[in-house]
Amino acid sequence: MQILLLLAVSCFSGIFAGMGMGGGTFLIPLLSLFFGIEQIICQSTNVLCFVLLAIICSVIYAKNKLIDYKVVLCVIFPATAIATLASIFAVKTSSDVLQICFSIFIILVGAFYFIKTIAAMKKDKKLLVKKNPN
Repeated sequence: MQILLLLAVSCFSGIFAGMGMGGGTFLIPLLSLFFGIEQIICQSTNVLCFVLLAIICSVIYAKNKLIDYKVVLCVIFPATAIATLASIFAVKTSSDVLQICFSIFIILVGAFYFIKTIAAMKKDKKLLVKKNPN
């Protein structure tokens, strides 16, 4: 049963990764919640999975000319440096602190998208009202 659940979790993670939303956003909490795996192990597992997924997805996106290489060049070097520092921090930090940091991140991202979506819906509704005054 545990293997089936793990396969289901990995499939959903792959869906999110393939859409460019980060499979780890899904994989990390589920590995921790359903399998009781320590946060740092979940994060490490996610990073290793991400490498392979990123290569495959990057090839597909590149073939479809969906990569802005100017943006990549601006982002990759500082992101790599910060990721290096963050991984050193993560290894030296307790699982509890990592879970809190990850939870805060997920809540902030969720709140941002919630507010952005509500604002867009309100804007669309105003546009519809202007076009159709009934």
